[in-house]
Amino acid sequence: MKKAMLFLVALMFSVGVNAATLTLTGIGSSGATQSVDVNNNSTVLAGGTVGEVGNWYSQFDLTSDTATNVKIEWSFNPFTALTGATVKFGEITGPNGSYLPGAQTFVITGDFSFTAFLAANVFYGLDIIDAASNILKYDVSVSAVPVPAALFLFAPALLGFLGLRRKSAVAA
Repeated sequence: MKKAMLFLVALMFSVGVNAATLTLTGIGSSGATQSVDVNNNSTVLAGGTVGEVGNWYSQFDLTSDTATNVKIEWSFNPFTALTGATVKFGEITGPNGSYLPGAQTFVITGDFSFTAFLAANVFYGLDIIDAASNILKYDVSVSAVPVPAALFLFAPALLGFLGLRRKSAVAA
């Protein structure tokens, strides 16, 4: 039993919790400017401006070096300037590629966020299309969702309680 517990404890400490390195690339826009402002490890930020009233779109490619959950947020300033848009997210065939079946679409009228899972070294499209608005600034933020530290603290405590319980049972 001791060997099994030692093995489990050693296994737990050998697992590293590294945040994924995300890469966001602007691949095109119409009616809006587009820029990737921060492309730094587990958080990437991009945005642009819409200078005229009318329709516009902005498209990005997203990749991760590690399988991870991400939180994706779109925000607009001023909030009321966006009259409607479609956010499209899903796996694509490669850089600047077309969407594979199963892509998600969300119809939005303001700030919007959702979570998604990214597989390692797979290309994803992250687009805002069919957008209609007045003059505004838009921002998109993608950040990796880390594994909570509590998970790695809970397992050793649980193993310790199991060991105390076994010791009590043997003593009785």
